[in-house]
Amino acid sequence: MNGQKAMLSAGLFMFRLAVFLLVIAGVCRVGEFTYNFCYQVVLDTPVDDEPGRDVSVTLSQGMDTGEMARLMERKGLVEDAGIFRIQIILSGYEDKLQEGTYVLNTSMSPRQMLEVMAGEAEDGT
Repeated sequence: MNGQKAMLSAGLFMFRLAVFLLVIAGVCRVGEFTYNFCYQVVLDTPVDDEPGRDVSVTLSQGMDTGEMARLMERKGLVEDAGIFRIQIILSGYEDKLQEGTYVLNTSMSPRQMLEVMAGEAEDGT
């Protein structure tokens, strides 16, 4: 009987240890994902090196940040629409972007593109 109790106790200990290790591994994975996501948000690097390529983008009235971010990703100006959407919101340009057609370059950083579309920087329109 004591042998069975010892085996059950050891088995329960191993199960708890396995669950604990899985939880720790999960927390590490979530932390790694969160760090990488936040790093990409603040990185503000262009898609291409100089000279890049010019791309025409038209912002229409009523276009929300999600639609604009997906357009920018389709045009090859940003690598990830989700990250660019967060960059728009955090940069404070969400309500400053103006409708119109802009010539942007793949060597521009996301912030530079936002400055152009907010009318704060020169572009080729």
